[in-house]
Amino acid sequence: MPRVSVVIRAKNEARYIGETLTAIQGQRYRDFEVIVVDSGSTDSTPEITLQSGARLVPIDPKQFTYGRALNLGIRESCGDLLVSLSAHATPENPDWLGSLVSGFQYARAAAVYGRHIPRGNASLFELLGMHLSGVTSKERRVQMDRARFSNANGAFRRDLWKMVPFDEELRGAEDINWARQMQHLGYVIVYEPRAAVYHSHGEPLMKLIRRQLHDQPVILQAYIASLLSGQPTKRAAEVRRRGSMAK
Repeated sequence: MPRVSVVIRAKNEARYIGETLTAIQGQRYRDFEVIVVDSGSTDSTPEITLQSGARLVPIDPKQFTYGRALNLGIRESCGDLLVSLSAHATPENPDWLGSLVSGFQYARAAAVYGRHIPRGNASLFELLGMHLSGVTSKERRVQMDRARFSNANGAFRRDLWKMVPFDEELRGAEDINWARQMQHLGYVIVYEPRAAVYHSHGEPLMKLIRRQLHDQPVILQAYIASLLSGQPTKRAAEVRRRGSMAK
């Protein structure tokens, strides 16, 4: 069984990070480590993290982007498979991690992501967005040409991350951008609904709109690229020569 590194990006997440870390420690799949990348929390997030036994890795808030924080945490990790989880995304059951790992049985799976169960604080606008993005579906799917993925509850292979790290300049949707690149290289993204987490932002409408303004240009670009994609690139051929995916 592959070793897994769970990387969590956090800032002032004291409300939920304790229950998230507890749920991770209760997983039946046991070969894992947990790393929390903290971006200048002023609440008890660092203390809760250290009490749980997870490693705490600081990042200067002035240097923070979602991609940079995730890349930093990964560089501090040692797992063959990498899991990105939001601090307020709490695994629903003790088979969450095993379900993510099981998705890599699919040939040429670059990444696996799981279902999001909205918390009671989710607004109608957020619920609509989650439905449209497909993260609330209960049906498993293998995506060859739609760049859907989520670093709030997703796993991916270290060897592919080494070749294509997350873009540290993007203000949002670094996960969608990465998934699009993987599909262009000939890999697939697997959605596994059994790997469910309780997750929603519960943010005011204006904050939700600001977050979407960061994400949507990247998402739109990925959608257009999927429509226009042609033959695999030379880089895709190189990736394939470096080894086939495990079945």
